[in-house]
Amino acid sequence: MAMVIFFFSSQTYEEQSISPLLSQFNTPYWYDRLIGISFMYGGVEVSVQTAGVNGFLEFFLRKGAHLFIFFVFGLLTYGVWRRFVKNPVLSFSGAFLCVLFYASTDELHQKLTGGRTPLWQDVMLDTCWEFSFFLSLLSMEKSTSNNMLFFWSARTGKSE
Repeated sequence: MAMVIFFFSSQTYEEQSISPLLSQFNTPYWYDRLIGISFMYGGVEVSVQTAGVNGFLEFFLRKGAHLFIFFVFGLLTYGVWRRFVKNPVLSFSGAFLCVLFYASTDELHQKLTGGRTPLWQDVMLDTCWEFSFFLSLLSMEKSTSNNMLFFWSARTGKSE
């Protein structure tokens, strides 16, 4: 998973752009429905007025993909930690620090890649998402009687 993240962060924005695919949504219909949505992210206004329908939709798709990839990375990292560390809180902490570290290095890598804008807000978005995800994992794990999470067994370390 780390290699997937590294691969995508090594591409320039132009290499990753999906705006041409989204051009079919650049119609008055979508413009009228999205015109009231506006917010600041990374010191830049994100809205249909500033980015157009294509850019506005692309922003959400790119951030959603970012969250999904880091969600999977966090889930896999937590699974590895749970396999070797039986305490769920320690596993949570270790996996959370791994996600925080990798999100930070991902933004550093983007800084070194031309045509990318590294943002500390992306690191915060990734880690806050993972933190809420890990909290839900911990609460699910504490509520199960046999201390099992998905397909990892905390007692045996074997897949179910």
